[in-house]
Amino acid sequence: MKTVPFIPDLFITPHAIEQFQQRIAPMEKARARRFILDGIRQANNVNVLPDGMTLRIRTEPPFPFEFRAFVVFDEDRGRPVVTTVVRGDRNVTRKRKRKASRNAGSPGSQEAGDPPEPDDSDTEEESNED
Repeated sequence: MKTVPFIPDLFITPHAIEQFQQRIAPMEKARARRFILDGIRQANNVNVLPDGMTLRIRTEPPFPFEFRAFVVFDEDRGRPVVTTVVRGDRNVTRKRKRKASRNAGSPGSQEAGDPPEPDDSDTEEESNED
C-alpha cells in the first residue's frame, strides 16, 4: 500500500463525475468533483495495474465515501486524468484460484465445477510388439 503523492493538475473527466453521482452519491457536479479530488488526496491505498500505466486509488474510512478512482496520463491533455470511479470493495471477499502447483495431489484441490482429472491407470498403453 502506498500513499498518493500530490498529483498536480489532475483532470476529472465528465464520465468520472457522472459515475460518482450514479454509483457513489447523487449530488451536484462541482461537489462530486471536489469529493473525488479530496478522496484521491487523502487515500493511502494506491496500486499500479498490470498495464503499468493505470493507477487504482482506493479511498477508505474515515473518508465519507468509499470508491476506487482510476487515473491514467492523457497524452492529448498532457496531464493525469481520472477516467472513471467505481464503488469501493473493501468488504468484498474474493475467491482466488489456487495455483495447480500448490494443490497438486492434495485432496479437495479441485475447483467446483471443474471436470475431474483423467486417471492414467484406466488407459491402456499401446504395445509395439511385432
